[in-house]
Amino acid sequence: MNAAGIPHEWSTDILTRLWRKLALNCAINPLTVLHACRNGELQAHQCEVATLCAELTDLLQCCGQPAAANDLHSEVERVIHATAANYSSMYQDVAAGRRTEIRYLLGYACQAAARHQLNLPHLQQLNVRLVQHLVARGLPSD
Repeated sequence: MNAAGIPHEWSTDILTRLWRKLALNCAINPLTVLHACRNGELQAHQCEVATLCAELTDLLQCCGQPAAANDLHSEVERVIHATAANYSSMYQDVAAGRRTEIRYLLGYACQAAARHQLNLPHLQQLNVRLVQHLVARGLPSD
């Protein structure tokens, strides 16, 4: 990969990174779709972001991923600021009329919560709201 000029980094704990990425994407992407905004505009929805981060932190802890849960809200805020001018991939998919990754983000997170009998009402409601939003636009919701 070095020879090809592809930046990379070795990680001994890939599961932590994958769970962290799942949580970051669950906290940002659906909200950009529902609020029809760039990532940075989520700063106007700090309470909603904080509530989701708290529930996602509970989920990560329950799923045995305390390192991924560590300071999640601060990391989400950092990503929102660092990518403020960007549209999330989910927003771009909806704008282009493509299938989103809802099933692999919110769907997976909600299923993991159910497996652990963890009640995450805001995350579950976000999933419902996003599905309704997609259906109303004639887009696949699975």
